[in-house]
Amino acid sequence: MNDTECRAVTSAEEDELVEFHFCLGVAIRNAFWLHNPGSELAAACGTGIHPDDASGVIIRALWERLQDDA
Repeated sequence: MNDTECRAVTSAEEDELVEFHFCLGVAIRNAFWLHNPGSELAAACGTGIHPDDASGVIIRALWERLQDDA
């Protein structure tokens, strides 16, 4: 992520994170192969979780981490 993207996630309110679903979420799903049935990262997000939901878990974790650093 570039600085602009980091600032956008950092400044978002928790209920606005869904807005990142079709940009950052897609990038995460594709980059980390969350659609792969054997994806360990997807499994770590929850048993039987859909890749879209897994990317949401990751975005929320990123947001929480950025809030701690802000």
